[in-house]
Amino acid sequence: MIQPFAIQSPTQIFFGKGELERIPDILGQERFGEGAILVLTDRGVSASGLPQEIALKIEAKGLPMVRVDTVPREPYADEVDALAQDLRQKKIGCIVGIGGGSVMDTAKILSILLSYPDQTTETLLEKGVPGKGLPTLLVPTTAGTGSEATPVAIVAVRKKRLKIGVVSPFLICRYVVLDPMATLGLPPELTGSTGLDALCHLLECYISKKANPYSDLFALEGIRLIFSSLKTAFDNGQDLKARSNMLLAAFYGGVCIASSSTTGVHALSYPLGGMYRIWHGVANAMLLAPVMEFNQDAIPDKLERAAKAAGIEGDGRGLVSAFIRALEDLTRYVGIPPRLSAFGIEKKDIPELTSRAMEVTRLLSNNPKPISREDAAAIYEKIL
Repeated sequence: MIQPFAIQSPTQIFFGKGELERIPDILGQERFGEGAILVLTDRGVSASGLPQEIALKIEAKGLPMVRVDTVPREPYADEVDALAQDLRQKKIGCIVGIGGGSVMDTAKILSILLSYPDQTTETLLEKGVPGKGLPTLLVPTTAGTGSEATPVAIVAVRKKRLKIGVVSPFLICRYVVLDPMATLGLPPELTGSTGLDALCHLLECYISKKANPYSDLFALEGIRLIFSSLKTAFDNGQDLKARSNMLLAAFYGGVCIASSSTTGVHALSYPLGGMYRIWHGVANAMLLAPVMEFNQDAIPDKLERAAKAAGIEGDGRGLVSAFIRALEDLTRYVGIPPRLSAFGIEKKDIPELTSRAMEVTRLLSNNPKPISREDAAAIYEKIL
């Protein structure tokens, strides 16, 4: 019997080369009172010139605009609050987020904080999102997080030394523009880590307890796209077909998260980001094969189907083993460090890592096989 599930998605999605040109017209038809359009990005994306190009087109439409390019990489909650405080005097009516997961997640949180001045990011984490925020339009410049499709925004919380997600249907954005041209400048190391982040989303959602026919469709197709395109995009960032496939796969990963959610890989990766500031995609990639190996006896059929979607031949346990090896090989191919020790992590650090990971009950409870404290410690030790 199929268990109940819900579908949450952006109102309008535009995909393809040249779709960035639509943005001024989309915003021109949006009704956001007398407020200005906030064009939000980070310094790295700003250096590419893309936000400036979009801003000039918005200005040409005669629309009021504010530009901010100071979103930190993987921001802390208090940094998002400080940004909101600075913007409250600007009378923002709509947000355009141009960037990777950090920019898009910040845009989603700001859409709420600017609508509810009494809120902070931590109150959203503790008490939930009070209601609908400002309309948002998201333009991913990486093919990884899928944040453009999810009801989740991730921030780091200093006192917890942990990354935590604000989760609410009110975080679903109104518009998504998926243009592979926006990803052509992504360097190989980010192409690799963000691409594996997308693979984690797809595979984790496929094996999760909340997996359903809708998310399974997107997950298997996304896995196929990544195994057929990530190496090419990594080797030749100007390959438009590979970039298009990766962008679509990352979006599919976000669609899956919105319907079925991630599992043990993300639960164990959050402390690595919160405590050691390891990039989110890198942390996930390091844990992907070990967690799938841990889960394999609970979900052999699903891992077999995922392997076939990835283009791996065989059957039974041999196919599952080959798939786990393929995950390891892909991780190595794009240059992900195989050991936590590369980041200064030692065996004495594992108890605290484990304690922090066990706090991520939202994701641990969704894993197809229970992960105990001892199991989590063993997984960390395996890649130490």
